This record gives sequence, structure tokens and C-alpha cells, in this order.
Amino acid sequence: MKTLLPTEGVLPRTQRLDRVPPVQAARLLNAEDFNAARAVKQAAPALAQAIACAADTFLNKHKIIFIGAGTSGRLGILEAVECVPTFGVRPEQITGILAGGHKAMFRSVENAEDNAAQGGKDVLKKARAGDFVLALTASGTTPYALGALQAARQAGCRTALLACNPKADTRNADIFICLDTGAEALSGSTRMKAGSATKMALNAITTGAMARAGKIYGNLMVDVQPTNRKLVARATRLIGQIAQTDEATAARCLHDARGSVKIAIIMHQKNCTYAAAKRLLQKHRGFLREALHEK
Repeated sequence: MKTLLPTEGVLPRTQRLDRVPPVQAARLLNAEDFNAARAVKQAAPALAQAIACAADTFLNKHKIIFIGAGTSGRLGILEAVECVPTFGVRPEQITGILAGGHKAMFRSVENAEDNAAQGGKDVLKKARAGDFVLALTASGTTPYALGALQAARQAGCRTALLACNPKADTRNADIFICLDTGAEALSGSTRMKAGSATKMALNAITTGAMARAGKIYGNLMVDVQPTNRKLVARATRLIGQIAQTDEATAARCLHDARGSVKIAIIMHQKNCTYAAAKRLLQKHRGFLREALHEK
């Protein structure tokens, strides 16, 4: 009999899942979520490598690309999409590719993951030498993701593989992020522990990289895009907090800075014009702390 993948195993702790009351089901499932977090904790050294690589890629004006199939691929899309309002990046700077295309985001296209050649074609539509390509596959064996990784490496990209299988095919990965989540509470359903661990790992990679790229001040999202009332209020609070000023002044600064939290803070702290604040920020490659501390 063929050896089962770790994510396909049967978990003894949940073998009575269909016969327990709801509160016990909730506790059993939650207990496995803690195991997902532990797997991410154990992967910290590899995550650190990915953070450094992603930051360097971004600072050198190359792209960060997530690619995968099924749940893993959808999580890559989600992470990329949310980086735009959170960190003020352009959609093409951090992007996701999903096997089966946009329709697969909403309806499963199961056979799409088996096409390694298509993975290579899809990644090369966006990836160029110097870009960072992170392939996402819970099993570590998905042909689409591995085909993309091979093509990306041959094109001169830096590559990483995120998988929930210690024996994943890492031949084309410069970095291997192993999230050893083991068997799922619902056998084979990698939308559960494997998916949770993958999302946590992606959170760490993008947030850590953007911190190193000057998109964060302390633990504040100073490149947030104020595109709705909630985000305008958040941007105003950030200005007030960092510049230590009242809400009305912070709101006026945000308006004068054309919606840029960083420029608003510099204008207030340096008592300068929009143009001067923008030049100062550009001089320091977008790093607010360095711009504020310039004498």
C-alpha cells in the first residue's frame, strides 16, 4: 500500500467526531488549531529567511509572488490582496496566482492542481529574474505548485516552498518552510490545520517583510490607504498618536498630505510643506523613522 501523506492520515483524537455533542466537537477542533500554531512556531528559522528575502526583493523593486492550488492558492491570493490597503503597495508588487484562475477562487477546479506545465506557464506570465516566488502546497507534492517553482527558478527568481509535509519535493526551493501540522481533524481536509498554519505563516512573512521595508513604524501601519471612513479614522488616529497632536489637527494634516499618513506626520513634525515632506521621505526610501530623525 502506498504511504499516506502526513495530511492524509487519520487522527485518533477525532475519530468520534460524528458522535460527540457540539461543545465537545468545538473543543476537539480548537485543540488541533493549537497544533497548527505550534507548527508555525517551529518553522521560525525558515520564516525568518523568507521574511529577509521578501523584504530584500521588495526594496530592490522586484515582485513577491504567491502561487498554489486549492486552499493554499486561495490563501496566497487573500494575503496578496490584503497587502494593498494594509501596506499601501501596488497590486503588482505583491500578487497571488491560483491554479484554475479567478474562477477557482469561488468554485473548486480540482484537476487544475495536477498540471505542472500550466504552473510554469502561469508563473512566467508575471515572474522575472530577481522576483521572489513562494509556492504553497499543503501536501508538498502538488504538480502545479512544483512546476511553477521549477520554472521560476530557471527564470532567475528566488524561490521558496511552503508545505505541511517534511518530505516535500524541495529540489527547486531556495527556502523550505515546513509546517508539520500532521493529520487533520477531518482526515485530508487541509482547509483546517494546514490552512490555518499556512495563513499564519503568510501573515508573518508579509508583515515581517513590510516592517523591514519601512512600511511599518513600530507596530503601526503607517502606509495604510484611507479608502473608507474606518481607514480615514485609523489614519487620523495614527497621525495623532505619532505626532502627539489632537484629532482636529491630525485630520487637517491628513487632508493636507493628500491621504499619506507618513507625509502628514513629517509635515507636522518638521513644520514643512507637502513637497518638502515628500522629498524627505523619498530620500530615506520611505522609512518614516529615518526621515523624522534627520537633523
